[in-house]
Amino acid sequence: MDTTNTTHDNPQDVEAPDPHGKVLPAAASENAPAPASSPADTTPEDGAPEDPSPGNPNRENETSEASVPHDPAPASSTTGGDIWAARLHTPTAGWVATAVATIIAAIIRMTGLDNVRTLVFDETYYVKDAWSLITLGYEGTWPNNYDASFVAGNVSGLAAKGGYPVHPPTGKWLIGLGMEALGQTDPVGWRIVTAICGVITVFLLCRLAQNLFHSPLLTLLAGLFLATDGIAIVMSRTSILDGYLAMFALAAFLCVVKDQQMSRPTLTSKLTAWDGIGAPRHGWASLRAFVTLRDQHGFAIGPNAGRRPWLLAAGILCGLASSVKWSGVYVLACLGLFVAIREVTYRWRLGHPSPVRGALIADVWWAFILMVPSAILTYIASWFGWFTHPQAHGHGRSGISGFTGALADLWIYHKEMWTFHTGLTTPHTYQSNPYTWLAQVRPTSFHWSNDASITGCASGKCATNVVALGNPVLWWIGIGALLLVFIVTLRYRNWRSGVILAGYLALYVPWLTYAHRTIFTFYTVAFVPFVALGVAWMVALLADAVTITGAAPSSPPPLRSATAGRLLAAALTIAILACAFYFMPLWRGDVVDYEFWRSHMWLPTWI
Repeated sequence: MDTTNTTHDNPQDVEAPDPHGKVLPAAASENAPAPASSPADTTPEDGAPEDPSPGNPNRENETSEASVPHDPAPASSTTGGDIWAARLHTPTAGWVATAVATIIAAIIRMTGLDNVRTLVFDETYYVKDAWSLITLGYEGTWPNNYDASFVAGNVSGLAAKGGYPVHPPTGKWLIGLGMEALGQTDPVGWRIVTAICGVITVFLLCRLAQNLFHSPLLTLLAGLFLATDGIAIVMSRTSILDGYLAMFALAAFLCVVKDQQMSRPTLTSKLTAWDGIGAPRHGWASLRAFVTLRDQHGFAIGPNAGRRPWLLAAGILCGLASSVKWSGVYVLACLGLFVAIREVTYRWRLGHPSPVRGALIADVWWAFILMVPSAILTYIASWFGWFTHPQAHGHGRSGISGFTGALADLWIYHKEMWTFHTGLTTPHTYQSNPYTWLAQVRPTSFHWSNDASITGCASGKCATNVVALGNPVLWWIGIGALLLVFIVTLRYRNWRSGVILAGYLALYVPWLTYAHRTIFTFYTVAFVPFVALGVAWMVALLADAVTITGAAPSSPPPLRSATAGRLLAAALTIAILACAFYFMPLWRGDVVDYEFWRSHMWLPTWI
C-alpha cells in the first residue's frame, strides 16, 4: 500500500513539474482574471476531463494570470479599445463592481430604518429578547401584549425568570448591539446591525461571484440583483434572524471556494509528480470502466492537498450560522459533502488509481476534522450567556452538577426546541408552502397601515406597507436559471455552477420536507443570494462574459448571435432592475397612494 505524503503538516510546494514537461505553480491568486490561456476557468470539472498534456488547453491548473506567461503584443497593435477591454477584466474591475453594488445596497438598507416606528412581525420576539440579553445576559420573560410599552421606553416588565426562546442566541446578541449603541427606544437601534449584515451579504456575494467566475460584469450583476431584491431588502431592514443566517452561510460558501483555489494547484502539482499516477480519465466511457471495475490499478493513497485553513474558517462560520438558526446545520452538511465529492472527482480525473480511498484517507478525514468539530465548538460557545446564568430556561433538568450537567441540560433543552419546531402547525394568515417559494406565490406582509395617521401622499388616501416579496421578475427568471444550473452542473460537471446548486440544496431543499409546518416565504432570504447569482450567471452567459463549461472561450461567437445574446441580456437586466425600482416603496415602508399600492398586487395571493 502506497502511503506517500499523507501527513498534513508539510508545506505547500512552490511548484512541481508536470510529467509531460509542464511546470505547475502551486498557488492561486484570489481574484485572478481568466484569460483565454489561463486555466482559472478551465478545470476538468468544468467539462469532460482532458489529457493533461502541454498542448491541451483544458488541463486543470487554477493559477493567477500573473503565473501564466503571455507573449507581449507589439505596441503598434495595441489600441485604446483593447486596453480598456483588458482593464474591464482585471481583479481591480472586480473590486470596483463589488464596491458599486455594496454602496447601492447600503443606501437602500441604511436609510429610513425608522419609517415604521413599531415592532413588526417577529421583531416582537427578537428585539425584546435582544434587549433582555444585553440587560440580563439571557432571555428573560416579558408580559403579553407589551410591544407598545417597550416602544415607549418602558422596559420594567422584563422579569428575571428565564423565558423560553426557541432559537439560539447569536442573532439576538447582534441585534442587541444596535440598541446598546443607539438606545432601546430608537427603531434605528433595533435594525441597524441587521441592515449592516444585509450590506455585508451583498459584499460577500460579489466576492463569491468574482472568485468563482472571474467576471466583473457577472460580479456587478449578482451584487445589483441581490442589493435590489425585495426579500433581501425587507429582511435587512427588519430585526429578524434569517438575514444573519444568510450572511454566515454565504461567508461559509466563500471560504470553501477559497479553499478550492488554494488547494487545487497544490494537489495538482503533487499528483502529477507522484509516480503512482495513471492516465487521466474523461468522459462517460472512463466512468463506465471505473464503475464496472474494469479500470482497476490497485490500492494507493497518494499525496494530500496540504493545509486547509479556509475549511477551518468555513466550519466556524457554519457554527455561527447554526447558532442563529438550526438551518445552518444543512449548510455544514452540504459543504462537507461538496468538499468530499471534489476530492474524489478531482483525483479520478487526474488518473489516481483509487480515487475514493485516496481521497478519504489523504484529505476527506482532515476536512471533516477541520469543519465539524469547529462548527460544534462554535455553536456551543454561542450559548455562553446561558451557561453563565442558572436562571436561564432549562437549567437543572438533568440532575447532574457542574459543566457536564449544564451540557446535559442544554441537550434536554434542545430536544424541547426540536419538538416545538417539528410540531408547529398552528395556522397563520401568511404561511406558505415551500413548493411555491420560487414563484413567490404567498409573500409575508410585515406591516400595513392606511388609517388617517398616514399622510404625505398626493391623493390624500395614503398607505404604508412592508411586504417580504422577492423581486417577481428576478425570482421568475430564477426558476429558468435554476434549471439551467442543474443541467450544466450535471452535463458539463461544472463545479462553479455546482456551487450555486449547492446553495439551493443546503438552504432551500430541506424546507420541502416541512411543508406541513407553519412556515413563511421570508425564509427564502437564506438562499436569495444564490437566486441572484444564478440569474446573473445566466445573463452573463447570454452576454458572452462566461461560457457554459466555465472554460475561457476559444473563439469569439458569430456577430449576429453575440449581438442577439447581449441584447437579451440587457433586456433581462433592465426588466429586473426596473421591477425592483417599481416595488421599492413597498419594501422600505414608504408612504404611497393607496391605488399605487393596489397596482402592485399582481396576484390575489399577494394581498
